Amino acid sequence: MSIQESNYTSKKTGKTKTRYFANVWYAEEKRAITGPMRDSRSEAKKDEARIILEIEAGRAPAPKVKKSEKVDEVYKLWHVSTKPPVYANSTWEVYAQFYGDYIKEIFGDETIDSIKSMHIQRYVNVMKEKYSPEVVNKCISILTNIFGFAVEPLKCITTNPVKGIKRCKVPRKKKITWNDDMVTYFLDLPDVRASHYYPMFVISALLGARPGEVCGLRENGLSSKPTYMIDFEKGYDNWAVDTDLKNDGSHRTPPIPKYLYDIIHRRLIWKRKNHMVDHSWGDNDYLFVSQNGNPIKPHQYGEAFKRLLRAHNRQMEEYKEERGKLPDGASLLPEITLYGLRTSFATNNMRRCPNAALISSVMGNSPKTLMQFYAQAETDMQMDLISGYAAGKLEAREKGARNVL
Repeated sequence: MSIQESNYTSKKTGKTKTRYFANVWYAEEKRAITGPMRDSRSEAKKDEARIILEIEAGRAPAPKVKKSEKVDEVYKLWHVSTKPPVYANSTWEVYAQFYGDYIKEIFGDETIDSIKSMHIQRYVNVMKEKYSPEVVNKCISILTNIFGFAVEPLKCITTNPVKGIKRCKVPRKKKITWNDDMVTYFLDLPDVRASHYYPMFVISALLGARPGEVCGLRENGLSSKPTYMIDFEKGYDNWAVDTDLKNDGSHRTPPIPKYLYDIIHRRLIWKRKNHMVDHSWGDNDYLFVSQNGNPIKPHQYGEAFKRLLRAHNRQMEEYKEERGKLPDGASLLPEITLYGLRTSFATNNMRRCPNAALISSVMGNSPKTLMQFYAQAETDMQMDLISGYAAGKLEAREKGARNVL
């Protein structure tokens, strides 16, 4: 931090004038922030104090960018400005990954003011031929943010060239779910029960929890007083970062049955015993850790689920091919992702007890989100609704006919 001097000699008068400006080093972004030229040192000192306060409050002035600045430089400034907690860490990391994979090579070395809407549209047209609508739309979102940042606050261009570019229509995919019998069947498979991830599978299936929430459970989140409960307070993402949960409603402490408490508690005892033997092993407060004592990332957890499901179905298909039928009591399971257990929880409970507010309070989302994204309008649920409505109409019509007679 310092007050710098700048001497200016007038060509007309030949007189030299000294002016002053604040110069504050912003270590986090590895750049200096300068104030305006002042006629007195005291005015520059005030600018210095103001800049320091803005940095401490997280409102550091954006660096000045020339119109000829490359897109890659603007991206870097934008990405730094949106780091957590502005964006969730997973969103922030995915944006960096997508920029590096799909955008940098095309636009990175171009100057920010040379990119026009027609360039963006051509890029989108080519992307649509190679990638899914979800990938293309993500790239459009990133470009919108980068060029929007160049407009404001950088002010190095006046209009956003991505504005007006149409996003791809994403076809609606029917979500595959398991009914209660399928969930029970999977959890009772010997290989699943023997899996290191078994307690986590049970939580996902019986509470409809998100994978990152299960991975982020803490040791002190399990309690038995005044009743058996588990506390969803933090998440854990694929970049080994603790995260806040998706929204305020995601913070919840639902009651759990005693047998689930016992399953989880046995895993907690296992962790503590291993830690006592080797204090460097499992030296963290996560409820679930891998065999080497490290926290479990959601993609590891999801891959474990996928491996077990596919291995079971492969065994059943081979058995059927050899003997012409499946073993008694055995079945093939529909292929779902680990997140499909959450969707299945919502669908099965809406069929059993159609109370959206109650179910969403366990799942950690709003009733609106539950109905829009999770609870599937299954055929049997629709049939119950239509049959009940039709029966009521028929009864009313017959009653009216009897009254006429």
